[in-house]
Amino acid sequence: MKIIDKMKDEKLGSALLYNFTLGYGRPVEMDMYNYVLPFIFHDAFRDNILESRSFRDCVEKTHRENYHYIDEIKAAIKEDEAMTSKSLGLALVNSWLTFELNDEKMCGTAIESEVMMLNEPYRLGEWFCHMTIEEIMEDLVIERERIVVMDTASIGDDMDLSPFDALGDVVVYQTVKPEEVPILIKDASIVVVNKTVLNEAVLSEARKLKLICLFATGYDNIDIDYCSRAGIMVSNVRGYSSASVAMHTFSLLLYLYEKLPYYDHYVKSGRYSRDVSFTHFEKKFNELEGKTWGIVGLGDIGKRVASIAEAFGCHVIYYSTSGNHDDDRYERVDFDDLLEQSDVISIHAPLNKNTFHLFDIEALKKMKKSAYLINVGRGGIIVEEDLAKALVDNEIAGAGLDVLEHEPMEKNNLLLGIRNSMRLIITPHIAWASVESRKRCVEEVILNIESYIEGNSRNRVV
Repeated sequence: MKIIDKMKDEKLGSALLYNFTLGYGRPVEMDMYNYVLPFIFHDAFRDNILESRSFRDCVEKTHRENYHYIDEIKAAIKEDEAMTSKSLGLALVNSWLTFELNDEKMCGTAIESEVMMLNEPYRLGEWFCHMTIEEIMEDLVIERERIVVMDTASIGDDMDLSPFDALGDVVVYQTVKPEEVPILIKDASIVVVNKTVLNEAVLSEARKLKLICLFATGYDNIDIDYCSRAGIMVSNVRGYSSASVAMHTFSLLLYLYEKLPYYDHYVKSGRYSRDVSFTHFEKKFNELEGKTWGIVGLGDIGKRVASIAEAFGCHVIYYSTSGNHDDDRYERVDFDDLLEQSDVISIHAPLNKNTFHLFDIEALKKMKKSAYLINVGRGGIIVEEDLAKALVDNEIAGAGLDVLEHEPMEKNNLLLGIRNSMRLIITPHIAWASVESRKRCVEEVILNIESYIEGNSRNRVV
């Protein structure tokens, strides 16, 4: 049954109240009738009636779809009293309902008739038969999730966060200090973060917390062991930044590989305008075609990079940091072979016990002196002091980094001493941060929270 606004009159109302009375199964007190039409006339609520186990279940389902609807129904209870009175009067005239005193209260009883059977009001009658008006109103009280969204500065002020408002009572913080976090999340049921550290000391005070969502794929800032013990669900976002990170991987590599800093300066310094030749290639560079591209971490991003490298004509090999990943499309090699064979190595792995400081001075010395190292995975995978030494000693040709072990970068980081932009480029963790990628990230977090509210899990880590 689909009721449109122009049909919501006393004639339809009388048929609805008749079916409600049938479902009620006993005389209906007059006051109860005032609570029928507001629910049946509300399209979202009515559409959920036959799919729900109980009145409360229907209330919760509809609330997840439209959190404004409870206020709409409460307003309609008062506004529709006249409609209810006219509908009851018409039902009496049509001999569908009869009214008489029952325990000194006026009640309605259904009379056998040929009125069309309408399932939704009948089911509502079955529910209300076991409830008082007070219990009906109590079931309309939905405790909204208290959602604390932190680190929003990390996703940009151009992102629309208004969809969070439909999911609960939301408090947003652009940035937070570590010492503030325990107080800010103390009463939260859902917390959204990017890089803010949530360890046991912080989480142990958040006794209402049920879900942590990340504006990221990596979750090394979350105490997963504690969350597992405490029954706190953790969800990340996956695949949202693959295109953006793959693009940045090649931006870093090509900036170094074609010596673009030198040629940009050559032109802008005025030297090209004073040259006698149409071309200038003092700094020699090579093609990627025919070179070997080594990948550490052949996940979604690693596979995207591999396919682009193949398009450049590269032979792709990869190293599985877990030892358990096989992919028939590409050649799997051990770590030493990757280091020795690769002309370019790009890192797309998470930070864990297998990858922490994987690229130390010994590993860097095994690389070709003409090789380039690109890290868009996690900063802690490279020993930065060793990389600085390897660059100074010409152990490798160059490095492009978008991630560092400590972010923001520490002032005493030895890599700051390498000023030659043809040997080293560092970007401030922006590989993931295209507009499209950040938009997908926010949308994925919204979907993760919606899934949790609906009693499911999505992108669950623990």
